[in-house]
Order: sequence, then structure tokens, then C-alpha cells
Amino acid sequence: MASMTRFQRVGLGLVLGLLALTALGGIVRVTGSGLACPDWPGCYGAVIPSGDFGEFAAHQVWLEWTHRLVAAIMGFIILGYAIAAWRKQRDRMRIWLPAVLAIPMLAVQVVLGGLTVTERLEELIVTLHLATAMLILMLVAFSWLSTFPWRVVTDADDAPLGSDSPSQARNYAWVALLTAVLVYAVVVVGSYVTHVGAGPDAGAHVGPGGAACGNNWPLCYGGLFPDGEYAQWNMGHRFLVLFGAIALFAASMGAVMLRPRARGLTMMVHGATTLYVVQIFIGAAMIWINFDAWARALHLSMGSITWLLVSGAALLAIYRAGGLRTRGHAGGNLEAVGAADPKMSAENESHG
Repeated sequence: MASMTRFQRVGLGLVLGLLALTALGGIVRVTGSGLACPDWPGCYGAVIPSGDFGEFAAHQVWLEWTHRLVAAIMGFIILGYAIAAWRKQRDRMRIWLPAVLAIPMLAVQVVLGGLTVTERLEELIVTLHLATAMLILMLVAFSWLSTFPWRVVTDADDAPLGSDSPSQARNYAWVALLTAVLVYAVVVVGSYVTHVGAGPDAGAHVGPGGAACGNNWPLCYGGLFPDGEYAQWNMGHRFLVLFGAIALFAASMGAVMLRPRARGLTMMVHGATTLYVVQIFIGAAMIWINFDAWARALHLSMGSITWLLVSGAALLAIYRAGGLRTRGHAGGNLEAVGAADPKMSAENESHG
């Protein structure tokens, strides 16, 4: 943290804050607090709720109210961050563009947040709410990551087994991008499966989509292709998890082969792969213990972190493949535009 600029520290804090907000949203859902404030944008017709909360306990109301408050605060911080990026980093589109794009996504998220309440937790809206949150997290992380000088592979760099370095970098970028898309699909489809068919009266209970296979895992009542819409959605999510795992394994192996070595990218990919494996076991345990609330909240939180790492790794892979203009240095060691700026050179030699 000490070697970062003020702008970079704010960006990191914003990324961590968005992860915390996602976790808080998961807690609201698994505790059945999603409709504890039955109106929107107020809560029981007031900015600060009071009085009789009817069927909901006080802690549920305050959980939902806190979630809304934190979301509003984070929204203003995103807006301020985007304005600062536009004003101070105008010559670096890779920094200000994702930050600015987060603003319309934020507007969509506000609308979806209201619809989540007014439409009483309709499953498609709840899923879109999470999907948009993941995109906002990605955009802010992209802007923050772009403040650092990531190396770009050139013809002067060596690659193993006689392969061409620029070609290797481009191929790996496609692998990383495909992996990110698959992991995003896993998170979004997993959310939909959990909510589908639940209805507003489900409270903290998982919907029939999530429980369609009972306590059976990895098969669904002994089969791969069960009957029934809910069971098919459930198994479809499990197949996506498998495809995501294969892609992450390929990305992890490919990161080891990259030349020149990419320390930051490799750490992200290996970290995501480790969390993904843990996620698989948490998902299985969640089914075996009847979708206990703490396991569901942990599953969503770790899924958000995994998505953040995978999407960040895909961005760095694209940068390595020559997505930016370069500046020449001796020995073919090229860095992204802006690396020579002392404000953005906190880790000139450590990024790969």
C-alpha cells in the first residue's frame, strides 16, 4: 500500500468495498431479509425505519437497510472515482474508460435493485442484479489494474519449446478470456438455479431449482440427465462448473509456460484455480447439509473473489498480447504505456 499512489489506494479500497457489498448482499438473501424493507427507495416509508416491522425481525430489516446504505455510499464513491479517472488520467483510456463505463452499469444496478423489491424477488431480476454487480466489480478492477505498468511481449522475448512469444501471448490471452467468460457463467447461472421457482415467500430457503437434486452430488439421483426443468437447470450448472474447472486448469498450466514470466498474472490464475476447487467442495457440502445459510453466503462471496481474479488475469493476458502501445527498452523488456510516469510506476520491475 505504501508504494501506491493515492489514486491507486482509492481504487484498491473501492474493489475491496465492492467485494464486501457483494458478501453483504449474499447475507441479506440467505437470511430471508430481501423483502424486510417492503418499499423502495425508503424503508417503511422513511429514510430510517422504525416502528412495527410485521413478519420480519428487527435484525432482518436492519440488514436490508444497511445493504441499501452501503450500496448508496459505494455508488457515490464509484462516481467520484470515475470523475477523478477522467480528469487525472485523460491520456490513459485504459484507466478512465472502464471507470466511466461503470457509471451506466451503476444506473442499471439501481433500477434492478428497486425492481428486486417491487417485483418481490423475481428470480430473473435477482439474477440480473448479481450479474450486473459482477460487471461493475470487473470494470472498477480493470481501471485499478490498468494504473500499473504491465509488460507487453515482443519478438525479442524468448518462449519455451521454440514457440513464438507474441503468438504464445495471443493464444494465452484467448484461453484466459474464455476462462473468464465460463467462470462468469458459472456464477450467474448458479445464482439463477438457487433462486428459480423460490418465490417471495421462500424467505431464507433455497428454491426448487437449487434443491431439485436433493442431497445428491455430483449426480442427480444417479444420473447425468435428469427429468424436470429444475433438475436440468441444476445439472446444467454442474456441467458449467466442470467446463470452468477444465478451462482454469488449462489457464494454470499455460501460465507456468509463459515467457517472459508473468508473476502477477500467474498469481491471479493460480489463486483463482485454488479458490475454484475450494468452491466445488463448498458447493457439494452445501447440498449435503441442506443449503445451510452460512455455506450459501460463503459460496457467493468466494465466487465473487474467484471471478475478480479470473477477469483480472484475462485483462493482464490481453495486455501481454500487445493490447497497448509500447515503449522500447534494452533487451526487449517493454512495458505498457504510462510505465515511465512516476505516479504509475510503483512496481515497474515486479509486474509481469
